[in-house]
Amino acid sequence: MIGIRERQRAIVVRSVLAAVLATMPALTGAGQASAAESGPRDTTQKNFYMPLHMTKKTGPDMWLPLSFAYNGPSRDAELTVDASGIDGVAVLAPDNTQVIDNCRTRMPSFTCSMRLNSDTGGLLNFRPSDGVQAGDSGILRYTLKAEGLPAVRGSVTVIAGRPELRVNKSPTPSDLAVGEPSSVPILIRNTGDLPARGVVLSIADTEDLSTATRHSNCRYPRDGETGLAVQCLLPDAVIAPGETMRVTPELRVKPSRHAAAERLSYGASPFHTAGWGSSVSCCDDHPDPGLTPGHGAPLSLARDPAGGKGATFTTNREPTNTEVPVRNTADIEAFGTPLRGDVGSSHRIRIGYRNNGPAEAGVKTVFIVPPGTKVTKAPYDPEAEEEMLDQVCQTKDQGRSYTCRDGGAIGQEVFYEFTLRITSEDTRSGCVAVSGWTGTPPGVTPVKDAERSNDTAPVQVAENGSFSCALAKDDGVSGWAVGAGIVAIAGSVLLVVRYRRRKASPSGRVPTPWWARFEREP
Repeated sequence: MIGIRERQRAIVVRSVLAAVLATMPALTGAGQASAAESGPRDTTQKNFYMPLHMTKKTGPDMWLPLSFAYNGPSRDAELTVDASGIDGVAVLAPDNTQVIDNCRTRMPSFTCSMRLNSDTGGLLNFRPSDGVQAGDSGILRYTLKAEGLPAVRGSVTVIAGRPELRVNKSPTPSDLAVGEPSSVPILIRNTGDLPARGVVLSIADTEDLSTATRHSNCRYPRDGETGLAVQCLLPDAVIAPGETMRVTPELRVKPSRHAAAERLSYGASPFHTAGWGSSVSCCDDHPDPGLTPGHGAPLSLARDPAGGKGATFTTNREPTNTEVPVRNTADIEAFGTPLRGDVGSSHRIRIGYRNNGPAEAGVKTVFIVPPGTKVTKAPYDPEAEEEMLDQVCQTKDQGRSYTCRDGGAIGQEVFYEFTLRITSEDTRSGCVAVSGWTGTPPGVTPVKDAERSNDTAPVQVAENGSFSCALAKDDGVSGWAVGAGIVAIAGSVLLVVRYRRRKASPSGRVPTPWWARFEREP
């Protein structure tokens, strides 16, 4: 039974190692392929900061990936690790984990047989030596020998302790005006037990909220590219343990013409700490190759005179997220339709709207059914049912009216299909009325409709049928008046919304439209 558990753990570790090593080529630059043709190349980080106090959260930080870049034919190889230089600082943990096939770690040295291929390497698990102090260091050496190729020798400086950088949680700013830059103060505090020497500042904005100044020591996504964060490299910055620094000049952001409810996030990491447990998106002075440098004044760090007093800081390495409301408008145009037929006949109709911009916005569509008709089929989404989400269109008054909540890109027409049966010779028309969502998150300014004249449209059952679609209010709950009487929407539905979490990297840009950044709670 013990052997089975060990084999299962070895499979997991090998899978993790393959994923780690698969990302290494992106960090080594464009010249990697030609260099690897003559033999393997060491791509292991040169410094390894080892936490002194291990917890479940810091556990992954104890793993150092040894990695080698190679794109030649597979062949036999040997990896020899000499850990005598880290005596008194760290110990290779004897945790019965096979970090490399048919090989276990041992002190002070060991040799592993392996196959050299594109993902060659191994994971070394450390633990602090008894009595080690923050700042103590030693050198771990290793040699990779492959059949018919020159030997590759490398070393890693293992350092006891770790700098830990946290950033301030920026309060939600007041509503920003479209096109006008605004300042965002960024504070960085070192809560670790070693100085941070060199800082990587990552900034993630959205498609419609971007940095207003492009600093020369920052790298930016090319115009039109998404999925990458701004990376600012401050190699000369030093933050002592307990010290709080302020980014200067302050970050400036500017909402675009289409901005509405946006999001800004930023985080900071020390150089040389991109180990297995790190979420650093670039490593030391090697930014993502898909980024381009700015030309403005460089960012720098200055000691905060208040020492961060009054600010709230993050409690882990993840970036902070700030909701940024923007004052903007959108012209939402309602579409109705005529309905003709004899009593007893059924008809499919399509009603809806178009967002004429400039801002993207969630749209609420209210459909008041003509009094002389009955809805026999309403829009239905089986996937929403499976996921226990609300249907896009719902009724709260036995089908006399429907409220639909959705969104669409600027210029896109959105339609809902209903089937109606004519039940009487009543010629009063129905009504379609559109407006922006009122269930926006707290602190977010709803997009306002600047052109109200096209917010309603009739669903006529006769050419001379009477039509009125005036907004009536009853204790703050909106209803719609149609024809000679008022058909109230019982139990107004409040749309509870929340922001989607970022996928991919924690600092990735968000290219989705405004309305798609929210989702309904089940």
